[in-house]
Amino acid sequence: MNTEAQSKDKPSCFVVMPFGRDSEEQKWFKGWYEVVLSPAIHASGYLPVLSAGEEQPGAINDEIRAHLAYDPMVLVDLGGFEREDDPNPNVMYELGIRHALGLPLVIMAWEGQRLPFDVSNQRVIMHDRDFMDIEINKKKIVAFIQAAAEGKFYRPMDAVGRMAAIAAASENLGEDSILAALIQEVKELKGSVNSVVHSPRAKIEWETTLSIKTLLREKDLRKTLYVYFVDLGGTSAGWGKIIRKRISVDFAQTAYTWQEDEWKKYIAERFAELPPPKPPKDATALIEATINTKNIVDESLIEKVLATLPPQPWPSGTHRTVMSTLGITSNQYKRAVVELTKRGLVKEQIDGVLINIDL
Repeated sequence: MNTEAQSKDKPSCFVVMPFGRDSEEQKWFKGWYEVVLSPAIHASGYLPVLSAGEEQPGAINDEIRAHLAYDPMVLVDLGGFEREDDPNPNVMYELGIRHALGLPLVIMAWEGQRLPFDVSNQRVIMHDRDFMDIEINKKKIVAFIQAAAEGKFYRPMDAVGRMAAIAAASENLGEDSILAALIQEVKELKGSVNSVVHSPRAKIEWETTLSIKTLLREKDLRKTLYVYFVDLGGTSAGWGKIIRKRISVDFAQTAYTWQEDEWKKYIAERFAELPPPKPPKDATALIEATINTKNIVDESLIEKVLATLPPQPWPSGTHRTVMSTLGITSNQYKRAVVELTKRGLVKEQIDGVLINIDL
């Protein structure tokens, strides 16, 4: 039996998760699904099914309703793009439907994530989502799915009795009863199962969630490599392109064991691939560019930014705080900091680490 036939024989596990508010978040969530969720679900003996969702509250169609009502397993990911993000409204809505039906499900979130009161008392897989946490997340998912399949999952609707008892009671309820309306909604889910699309799903070319920065977890090593990159003639913009470069899981597993010399070789190769900066066409253009650069940032704005910035090294989120306090745009803030760096009033830093370019 081929792999495709084996997959069709597996019971379905419907995946409920966010899809991202912009292109960066969408790439991350797609990678998270491909690298962690999908392999773990397959390892549990289920076929993962991911719906094409919309980032709008209440955007739930008959196909989603049918999966929530009839799929033997559902995995609900409450985690956002960052740990501080609140659970997506669509995800919470679909979790509520599955809870109402009293069917097996598994819930996961970021470690330390603030969960709604209704969910905080339930068994939830809670771990970080860095490269080092991939395997532990996958193992936890497999264990929780197996437990849920054995009936070990939270049933909040048990307090109101079994569905059969509710259905029997509904015969004595008036047409305006909210409970009667809910029962009718659940009954209609049976009709929607025929509308589920059984045709083969289009293959999606997922992108990995891993990057070079994910591997360079040690700040001392990252600082050393940055200084080496600058010595080669690189710029901070070029460095950003290198550490944000997306990588495959196979490459990550290989590079994870690299020492400093191997990383320097890799950085030198990536530096050679970067396009050289475009010089001004002539001396006049250089003078005009210099004059324009000096006139971009108002002197008073530079002074305000300097007065608002805390002592270095700046903690994460400092730029957002300064922009909010002064009511300025990201470009205004960046140009002011660049000018302050040129004047030696602030030092350059990467990920909270001060960089001494002269080293």
